Amino acid sequence: MARTADHEQRRRQVAQALLRSVGRRGLAKTTLADVADEAGVSVGLVQSYFRTKSQLLRFGVEYMYKQGEARLLSLAEGAGPASVRDWTLRAAETLLPLDDERRLELTVWLEFLPATMADPELSQLHRTTTRQLLDAFAYAFGEGRTLGELPPALDARAEAAALVAFVDGLTLHHLVTGADFAEDAIRTSLATYVDRLFTDPESS
Repeated sequence: MARTADHEQRRRQVAQALLRSVGRRGLAKTTLADVADEAGVSVGLVQSYFRTKSQLLRFGVEYMYKQGEARLLSLAEGAGPASVRDWTLRAAETLLPLDDERRLELTVWLEFLPATMADPELSQLHRTTTRQLLDAFAYAFGEGRTLGELPPALDARAEAAALVAFVDGLTLHHLVTGADFAEDAIRTSLATYVDRLFTDPESS
């Protein structure tokens, strides 16, 4: 058991090194040697876990997505959100680059997206993760309709897709454009979007 735990810890160490390397150099310029150097281990050790850069990339992306999933799950800890609107805002905020860790992960995410066009396994990973995210928001919006926080006629799945696309746009512009998409600005934009979604159902 201890040996298995040690292997998993080492794999996580390498995955974190991959994210840092890609965030600094870009995906195309990152090599296994770069990742090994970043992790403080030998290239041979990295290759003992990942024989190719593609395998390492897939593991790194899976690790990144699991980090995002853990943030979403943590919202249920303690008292939890007071309403569906509150959960929606807090959940969507976890998807934005609002701290150094998420900024690094989402910078790597932008590097990763083009690779999904040519790698079927990466493409499937991206589609599966996106579908799970949509499922979570669609379920929450369904609950919002039941509780009277959202209009009865609201299309939960369509609104979930729209919200995810909006958050992705904020992320892209924050990381690439800057200016009007600074941290405070995207946080405010998201809150405004959610407030418009959760208008009084009686007024809809």
